[in-house]
Amino acid sequence: MTAREQYLIERIDRSKEAPASKAARSARAMFLRMTARQTVKAMLTELDPQERAAILCDTLDMVAENLHPIIGRVEAMTAFNSRAADIGGPLKLNRAVAAARAEQLFAKPANENRPDDGGEG
Repeated sequence: MTAREQYLIERIDRSKEAPASKAARSARAMFLRMTARQTVKAMLTELDPQERAAILCDTLDMVAENLHPIIGRVEAMTAFNSRAADIGGPLKLNRAVAAARAEQLFAKPANENRPDDGGEG
């Protein structure tokens, strides 16, 4: 059985478990996530920005290496793309707004240089 099949089986089994078991598992998962966040943040506070960026990029590589064997390549890519979209979404919007504004500024008004409006033609 592959790691992906095992992951899916565990997911199906979890959907049938008792609420108390779900709450315990959820509390443990939250504890682990918060511990990991605190550990990484504590380490990063002592570094300059370039070192911080290098460590975070290495962390992304490590996460990718360890995530896809567990949940599958497509799911891992989806998780990374989701986070990237959260970061890049506002950038795309700002760029689109700036492009639209630039078009408005440099576009000629619709009635400019028409012979029937009395302007030069």
